[in-house]
Amino acid sequence: MYKINIFIIIILIIIITYFVSINIYQNKKNNRFLFSTCKYGNCYNNIQKCISNNSYSYVDEGSSNDNKIERKSMKCILKSEEKYKLLKLDQIFVPSIMNGTYCDILYSTYYDYDDFTVLKNRVYNLNMPISKCIRIRKYHFNPNIYFEIKYPGGTKIRAQIDEQLNILNTNILDEENKENVVSILEKIKDNKIKPIFNNTYKRLSFIYKNNPSIRITIDTNIEFFQNHLYNIMDKDIMEMKIPESISIGEAEQYIKEINLISGAQLRFTHFSKFEYYYYKVILNQ
Repeated sequence: MYKINIFIIIILIIIITYFVSINIYQNKKNNRFLFSTCKYGNCYNNIQKCISNNSYSYVDEGSSNDNKIERKSMKCILKSEEKYKLLKLDQIFVPSIMNGTYCDILYSTYYDYDDFTVLKNRVYNLNMPISKCIRIRKYHFNPNIYFEIKYPGGTKIRAQIDEQLNILNTNILDEENKENVVSILEKIKDNKIKPIFNNTYKRLSFIYKNNPSIRITIDTNIEFFQNHLYNIMDKDIMEMKIPESISIGEAEQYIKEINLISGAQLRFTHFSKFEYYYYKVILNQ
């Protein structure tokens, strides 16, 4: 009996040691993603996928394939210490798993006309009946390429495309949206709409456990570059992606709750990477 007990204890020690070692190893991989710095998006060759270290995770099977997204977006500019406070809330900020990970690197190219019609429409709120953002987006851990058009009011049209800027799975877009997407893609092919800048950043994706319909992302190492122009932000951005069914007041209550639990001092602010590039990089303000 004594020998059996000793054997069971040894087995338990081996199992515990194994899981502790796996957890330490995964922490190192996650931290490597979080702390890696880069320039011109060229530092991610050895980056590996982030995996949740506890039983809390949410597998997001739909958002990458949604062709029409309607939601509000509220953003907070983070200080470094606030980011780390938030990441410790691992039972509230539940990792949102896509393509086997809740972290990824995003590569986006933004497009506009020669006179910056789209950018001016967004920056100066001209409310012209055209899009406020045109971009092509790729992900480090996802082989797909996405063409996206944003319109006033928070509507985003998304279509998967190939390297030659042709739409894949055209049947998932309604006729009006498909016509708009094809028209803009043809203008890009004809060089009537041109790339104006690129940005790259690391993104961590979560859902808010107290309301799983709310997605939360934290973007860090945000770079902007185009030809000889280059800029890197010294702040990180937290964004709450809020469905139309949730009011701004309710979202503000969630921010108060996060602040209370984490000790952070988050406040919503107006921020756009598109506009940041215009003011900070183009106008150098």
